[in-house]
Amino acid sequence: MSFNWRKKVNDKYFWMEILMLCCFTYFIAILSDVEYTIYESGKRHFISALEYRLAFGTFHFLLYGAYYWLCVKPLVLAKKPWWVFFSLILFVPVIHYYNHYVATNALIYLPLFSAELRNTAARQFKSEQNFGILYAYMLSSRCLPIIFFAYLVRSLKQEKLVNELKAQQLLAELNYLRAQVQPHFFFNTLNNIYALAIKQSPDTGPMVLKLSEMMRYILYQSGEKKVSLKQEIDFLSNYVEIEKIRHRNNVAILFDVQGDIAGVNIEPLLLLPFVENAFKHGARESLFQAEVSIVICVQDQELNLQVRNTKPDVSGKENEKGIGLENVRKRLALLYTGGHCLNIAESERQYEVNLTIELQ
Repeated sequence: MSFNWRKKVNDKYFWMEILMLCCFTYFIAILSDVEYTIYESGKRHFISALEYRLAFGTFHFLLYGAYYWLCVKPLVLAKKPWWVFFSLILFVPVIHYYNHYVATNALIYLPLFSAELRNTAARQFKSEQNFGILYAYMLSSRCLPIIFFAYLVRSLKQEKLVNELKAQQLLAELNYLRAQVQPHFFFNTLNNIYALAIKQSPDTGPMVLKLSEMMRYILYQSGEKKVSLKQEIDFLSNYVEIEKIRHRNNVAILFDVQGDIAGVNIEPLLLLPFVENAFKHGARESLFQAEVSIVICVQDQELNLQVRNTKPDVSGKENEKGIGLENVRKRLALLYTGGHCLNIAESERQYEVNLTIELQ
């Protein structure tokens, strides 16, 4: 599998790892020299040691980078802690011999370094070092922090992956719920047109025209994450017009929009189930005059929907329950978690829905 540099460059964790290695190999040692210069010697130790720190730091960066990316990180991601432990035990001697025979010799013989640095490297090469002290120092100051950082990166990536999976699951569930709305809506509307066609009503043609306009909205707009509130209201207005044609004689219908709806966006088909439910259960043929009131108001970054309908006499018949309201409850819970309030009040003769949504 080829190495994808573009993916690495766009990965924030890769830059976190680069910064971590720079801290361990350059910055900590340089800051130590600064502290020594200011608080201990009073001399320019920082300036004189800077070339040494940068040169040695580069060799350490290459070594620790190889250890981190080729050994520690793959073992941590593979969840093999014992292999990480064994690699840690074996890596400290590697550091010792790398420093002594590779880095120090390179500083002595490479002509790009100053004579002072080469002399310092030569003295260091001839000096004897306590391997036990070196072991403890490298473990505490270099190796253990690198391993802890690898576990931290893995934890952060797992958290990011979990959040991405939750977002994908949320999107899939929303798409499923939205898909349910469309056949449910068309099923009810086509039943209305069928009832008029059976009666050979002249209103059948206008209803089909309104339905075609609504279908255009559903086919071309409802797939968007959000649509303008004006588009949604136009869609609801067409639906209400269909119901007015269907219930011309026995239902008093009020549809009112208040406030400034310009620039307001909303998820498509979110309000339809409440409006549809009012006509489905509140406008059946009955002995009394039925009423349906729909008021939409936008004010102070809030959308308020009030749908109120009278209830016909359904004695002797079970109240039919559809999927619409349950569907919209789930969508509201997913889309406006903590940002909506839905109250449904029901009496013997009236059914009322009040929905408040915080606009984002």
